[in-house]
Amino acid sequence: MTVFKGNRGAGDVRAILFAGIVLLVALGLASPTQADEVQKAGTTSIQTLKVSTSARAIGMGETYCAVADDIQSIFWNPAGLIHLQGTAAYFAQINMPANVQFNTAAAARNMGRYGVLGVHLLAMSTDDMPVRTIFNPEGTGENFMAYDIIGGVSWAQRLTDRFIFGANLRVAQSGLGDAKYTGVLGDLGTLYETALRTLKIGMAVQNFGPDIKYSGTYLDYLDQGRRARSTPEENEFTGAPPPTIYRLGLSANFFTLTGVPRQHNWDGIIAVEMSHPNDNRERLNVGLEITYLDIFSLRGGYKLRYKNILGYDEERWTTGFGLRIPTPGNVKVAIDYAFMDFGRIYRATEDFAGHPHRFSIAVNF
Repeated sequence: MTVFKGNRGAGDVRAILFAGIVLLVALGLASPTQADEVQKAGTTSIQTLKVSTSARAIGMGETYCAVADDIQSIFWNPAGLIHLQGTAAYFAQINMPANVQFNTAAAARNMGRYGVLGVHLLAMSTDDMPVRTIFNPEGTGENFMAYDIIGGVSWAQRLTDRFIFGANLRVAQSGLGDAKYTGVLGDLGTLYETALRTLKIGMAVQNFGPDIKYSGTYLDYLDQGRRARSTPEENEFTGAPPPTIYRLGLSANFFTLTGVPRQHNWDGIIAVEMSHPNDNRERLNVGLEITYLDIFSLRGGYKLRYKNILGYDEERWTTGFGLRIPTPGNVKVAIDYAFMDFGRIYRATEDFAGHPHRFSIAVNF
């Protein structure tokens, strides 16, 4: 891939035009899957794709679209992978309620003029759960489990000195009892590094693709109870769109942007991000990361809510920390932790493992 040369202003204009074309194409691809759907909670499939997988991003209040500058970018804005040096690997463990297991892994390598290439995997599974019906609320004696496995390849390339483009191509497989689904989904992301006080603009479209329809049939116990039938009716599954998310973020160096005097060995990032999921209302989040000696970071974030127009139902504040450990041979190990307030969902969980903790470890060499 050839990087644009010549006049910086002309290159920036090309970059902005390219970003607009990318987003228009993404919107066009996503719209057919949403046009005939009522846009509200519960109308999309494979909810695993909506779970935040980056411990650093969660610690900053999920304001990572414009911050993206490490291996964790692969799950938020793949354009951020361009900042990788050498090779990086990443693994995260995410605590979920109801004994749901969710783990993610990624690896990427900077290929020089060919950009950055990567692979990633998300895996969610449940324990065996009893089949319950209206007439057998304690269980029918049968069990089932659910799982989602999403694997993909990633690519990022710097197109000008300020504009970066990235993409993910994913294969998703989902199972619910005997029902199965396999399909292809995509992500697109851009980063624009302005000359204004270290300001960066990030845009991403995640999880766009065709409707998700499970194979096989299911027994409609709800209809059986409503119509007082002796046996449930067997129906085919209907399709539902994937949980497409549109993100727009801004980030900048905290000290440069605010004018606060910067102390020696201290650094910081301030960020804001707005997202629009296709099955819920818009979200607006703010986040901050303060780093000392480029080794230890403290993070915090807040998810704004305004009546029933903006924000989340339960999630509010987040916090976390990061530890960067240099080792011999120029190998860097990064350990991140994040905690996200789940409101009433959190308060209903008594054990530590059921709380919404996020842990991750990354190695860059």
